[in-house]
Amino acid sequence: MMKVLYFASECKPYSKAGGVGDVAGELPAAIKAEGVDIEVVTPCYGQIREGLYPGSEPEKIMEYIVEFHGAREHVDILSADLKGVAVNFVKNTTYFETDYSSGTTRGPFEHPFLFRKDYSRIYVNSEEIPFYDDVLRFSFFCEACIPLIEQKNPDIVHVNDWMLGFLLARMTIRGMPQKRVLTVHNMGYQGNIGRDTIQGWGIQQIADHELTAPLFTDPRLEWNCVNPLRLSMELAHRTNTVSPTYKKEIMQPEDQSRYFEGGLGLHEVAGHLNNQGRLHGILNGYAYQFAPDDALFKSVLQDKQRAKESLVKSFSDPNDLLVGFVGRAVEQKFKLLTEELDGQSVLEHILDIPGVNVVILATGLERYENFLKTLADRPNFTAVIAFDAAIARHITLGSDLFLMPSLFEPCGITQMESLSWATPPLVRWTGGLVDTVRPHVEPLGTGFGFDGSTGKEVLSNQLKAVHDALHLYKDNKERFLDLQRNGFNERFLWSASAKEYIEKLYEPSMREN
Repeated sequence: MMKVLYFASECKPYSKAGGVGDVAGELPAAIKAEGVDIEVVTPCYGQIREGLYPGSEPEKIMEYIVEFHGAREHVDILSADLKGVAVNFVKNTTYFETDYSSGTTRGPFEHPFLFRKDYSRIYVNSEEIPFYDDVLRFSFFCEACIPLIEQKNPDIVHVNDWMLGFLLARMTIRGMPQKRVLTVHNMGYQGNIGRDTIQGWGIQQIADHELTAPLFTDPRLEWNCVNPLRLSMELAHRTNTVSPTYKKEIMQPEDQSRYFEGGLGLHEVAGHLNNQGRLHGILNGYAYQFAPDDALFKSVLQDKQRAKESLVKSFSDPNDLLVGFVGRAVEQKFKLLTEELDGQSVLEHILDIPGVNVVILATGLERYENFLKTLADRPNFTAVIAFDAAIARHITLGSDLFLMPSLFEPCGITQMESLSWATPPLVRWTGGLVDTVRPHVEPLGTGFGFDGSTGKEVLSNQLKAVHDALHLYKDNKERFLDLQRNGFNERFLWSASAKEYIEKLYEPSMREN
């Protein structure tokens, strides 16, 4: 039986900040159901509390000392069960449990910037030097995982995103025999850090070693940086993105004139991998809560109506098209709503359309939160600046249209959720949104979309898509109901994803010399 160790910086339900956590919490169980012996490895963050272990409380299975940055660090490996899959927690006080933000607790060595933040969290926002704390923390995690790999002796080491690039490098330098697989969840985060910054760090060895030095170099030579994501991509026997369309996009250079992110500097690396047959696009699945049938569809429509009634109480016409947005107020999710078109923002243009109400749940960057506050007096607009899972579900269920105008979207989960609740999405035709939403003009259409060859076209077409949705909602109720039914019936299953991981990544990697 093929044996896989699956490494991730987060894993739902224990830790989750983004899509990595969702995938690590769902995919391994589906892969195991296909006959693969797979275990998860993830940090044991201090914020994981008792009672968050749904299968079993963890038990210690290993302990050892890791030499790191001139200090001896104690590591415990704890194991718990998640849906029949063993989850191995790498427990270390220094890098994953201690809150240094008060200034009263000291790190293992003196430094003006490091050990000033809460290291019990999943990721640290390093203001002075981007990725500074997390490059140190996750390079330690990678060092700490080497003895575990030696003990478990898997056939394949499967890692996620830039944080685990150091592990593939250590394995390469040591000549470890395991095959290496990488999943790229978001090219927007590459872990870039200056060469001068890592002088004297353990990862300087990776930057200097003949096997890894050229692969660790950021392609933008003027930056004088190392790039852990590039390192991961170059060293993996097989790499995948989390949707087929995102794979195509990362092989193209970015073009900000039309709001296109592309490969963000790594497009040539991605293209090279693709030419070698080493790059694949595999769509994520979604953990559905129910199987679709006609009776349940009618019940969901009734629930939708009740949810909508509670959301539109403050609006002058509760029967207007209710457009809902749930997401982070960050550039990826929000920029195309705040960009100006003919003197005012796109969101203001949407609010000017007769027959449209808008409700938004978002929190994130201050400039976007302040932008929402400036619209508070609009009679057809409500914004909740917070994160609240119950409100998020309420908006997703109660809206007539789910707005998701992403700059880029490697896969996306919220559009899958909105489809399952019979809420047609309105999306930017990018990444996984192309692979999960079908245009309303198609017989089995599930939603609406927009894009453009220029920046102005992108913004104008976003408005046109809202007008298209409003027209269908007001004038063709039967067709709008078809969209809702089609989306409700749509299924993107982890079992299908798991089969592709085995057939496109694991089995070909095992055949590599």
